This record gives sequence, C-alpha cells and structure tokens, in this order.
Amino acid sequence: MSFRARVAVLVALVVAVAVASVAGSFLYIARGQAIDSIDSKLRLRAVDIPSLGEKFRGPKEFDRRLFGKYAPDDVLVQIFDSKGQIFASNVEPLPIRPEDLSIARRQLKPRITTAEIAGYRMRVLTLPLPVPGRAAMVARPMEEVDAQLAALWRSSIQIFVIGVAGAALIGFAVAGRVVRPVRRLTEAAMRVAETQDVDQPIDINRDDEFGQLASSFNEMLRALSLSREQQHRLVADASHELRTPITSLRTNLEYMQRSSSIDDDERQQVLDDVLFELDQLTGLVTELVDLATDQHQMGEAERIELDELVDAVVQRHSRRASSQIEYSANSCQIMATPALVERAVSNMIDNALKWNPPDLPIRVRVENGSVRVSDNGPGIPVEEQEQVFERFYRTEEARSLPGSGLGLSIVRHVAESFGGQAQIINHDEPGTTIELSFPSLL
Repeated sequence: MSFRARVAVLVALVVAVAVASVAGSFLYIARGQAIDSIDSKLRLRAVDIPSLGEKFRGPKEFDRRLFGKYAPDDVLVQIFDSKGQIFASNVEPLPIRPEDLSIARRQLKPRITTAEIAGYRMRVLTLPLPVPGRAAMVARPMEEVDAQLAALWRSSIQIFVIGVAGAALIGFAVAGRVVRPVRRLTEAAMRVAETQDVDQPIDINRDDEFGQLASSFNEMLRALSLSREQQHRLVADASHELRTPITSLRTNLEYMQRSSSIDDDERQQVLDDVLFELDQLTGLVTELVDLATDQHQMGEAERIELDELVDAVVQRHSRRASSQIEYSANSCQIMATPALVERAVSNMIDNALKWNPPDLPIRVRVENGSVRVSDNGPGIPVEEQEQVFERFYRTEEARSLPGSGLGLSIVRHVAESFGGQAQIINHDEPGTTIELSFPSLL
C-alpha cells in the first residue's frame, strides 16, 4: 500500500472513530431524554391515582368516567391489592410481578421499569396507594420512542458512511499534496542512482520539515559532488606524480637492457637511481593510501594523552635523526584516532628534519591540545603557506629534495577529521613553525 493510500485510510479511520463516538453518544443521550420524558408523564398522571383508590373497596368493573381526564390511549392504569387481585383497569389486565406485590405491601419503594407486555415494550410505574395493601400501575407504550430512536440510528448510519467516504477522499487528495515533495525527492534519488549526476539539486522552497529534508538532500548531493571532485583530483594528481618515478625506473632499466657492456661504477650508479626511485615510489604509494583511507577504518576515536603520544613519536625520530629534537609538553587530552594523530605528528617532524640544518635542533611543543613543530630552515613564503597543505604541492626549493608533497596535506586531513586545524604560525624567528591543534578535553 502506498503512503498516500495509508494516509487516506488513516484519516478515514480517525473520522470513523470520531463519527461513531459522536453518534453513539448522541443516541445514548437521546434515548435517555426520551425515556425521561415518558417517566415524567407517568409521574404526572400518577398524581391523581391515590384519590382513585378510595373509590374502590372491592372488585368493580371499569368505569371510564372515574378516571376523569385519563384516556386509554394516554396511559394504562391498573389498581390491585397485595394478593394480586385487580380492582380496576382501563385496559386489559397488566401482568403483576412479585416485585409489584411487594410494593403493595410497602416492602419496596415505588419504581419504574421497562416490561414486555402483549408484544409491546412499555414503561411501567408501580406505586403504593393510601389504602393499605393497595397499589397502582401506570404504564405507557414505548412505540413512539423506539420509532424515533430507529430513525436516529438510520440517520447516524448514513452520516457515518458519508463522513467516512468523504474523509477518505479528502485524505487521499490531501495526502497527494503532502507526498508531492517526497515524490520529487524520490525521483531525484532515482535519477542520481541512474545517471550518477550529483550536480542537480532539488528546488523546493519550503520552511517546513519537507523543506529541511530537501535541504539535507541537497547538502548530501553537494558533499557527494565535492567528494567525487576530490577523488578525481586525487587520481589525476596521483597519476601525474606516479608517472615520474615509473618513467625514471623504465628509463634506467631499458638503458641496462640495451647496453651490452656497462662498467661496474655506471651499473652501481644506475642501480642506486633505481633504488632511490623505488623508495620514492614506495613512500608516495604509502602516503596515498594513508590519505585515501577513511578514518573509521583506522579505528574509532578515543580519549588519548596527546603529550604521551607525541613523546613516543619524538623518541622514535630521535634515534635516527641527524638533528637534535627539543621536546616540551604540558599534559592534555584529545578525542581522536591514535594511529592518525601519530602519522600526522610524524609527518610534521619529518618535514622539519628535512629543512633543518644538521647542527641546529628542532623544537616540538605540546600544550592545550596542540602540537607545534619548529625548524631553523629557510621558511615558507607567506603566499605559499596555504598551498603547502594541498596535495602534491611542493615549493620551488622542495622539488629537488625527496618527497611527494603529501605529508602536510595528511596533517590537515587528520586535523579536520577531528574538528581541529593545521596552520603555519608566523613569527619573527627564522624557520617554519607548523601547528596541529585539536579541541582539548582538559
């Protein structure tokens, strides 16, 4: 069943319950009022009944004139004693029940009941008379009430059917307008799935929940478009960067294949070039994998001691670095994936060691959720300080040195993955200071 049909059925059910409740309550109240009207008339007619009891000292034939204003078609009157003997009646004798005899003996209070008499439903009032052992019964048929209630019941059924049918039609029509934005979103999603085109947003100018849903869908399309653009740029840049070492490897290997006689020094030089290019290629592929790997595949974010993690990275680099590393830290905690933060800090230290003079130390400082790495190199021009965080970007001086141009882009990627940032800090001292910062938990 479609959503539109479900809404129509739901509206119809709600209206059905409402109409049935209202109709049932109305019929119940109408029936009570009708019975109260009959009971009131019975009590009114019973006002003069006690005076009639004085006129009947024994069984006597019915004399209509004794009842004065009473008429047989108005109410039915019957006088009897505690033994069930009928003294007077303006109709055929009414059946006397044990409860009626108890009222004549004054053992029960007067009461009004509904009885089936000669195939007719009647409302019967039984009350004692002043003469001991005597009682009177005043009855009135309920045909008129039953006819009115039956007519009301038929009208209620008609209103119920018309109301439910009308509600279903209105609900179906309203649901059509309600689901129109959803249908447009569905069509857009199917179009994206079929054409893979994520550059066509949904044009829905609404301020309600459907407008928010459309805005979220458009945001998702923009994110997909940006992700695809970044993916294409990464593939294009990677293919360009990979082509250089591969071309160099092919050239050296073809040279060795074509040359029948190569002296040992030249062969060693070619092999050294091959190994160098293989190292470059291996590093480039590793950094590409690190950059393309989703952070969730590296583990969930957790609370980590940033100063302890950076200390371990510094200790590892100190054992194989030519420059001294001066490390200082304040205790702080962040929420991140340890492996990714370790990779980013390692890239920052590698970058500093590459540019730092061997006889001067580099400085690593941890405080308030940030890591600063400073070197004493030539520095980075202000106009290139943002570009160095882009993939494969290398300054003019860096193109003659080993590296792929991905190290600092990985640093920024890790920072932004956990709500932080990576930037170059400008100061008056020589060299470059790169800061990797995260929201601190302390």
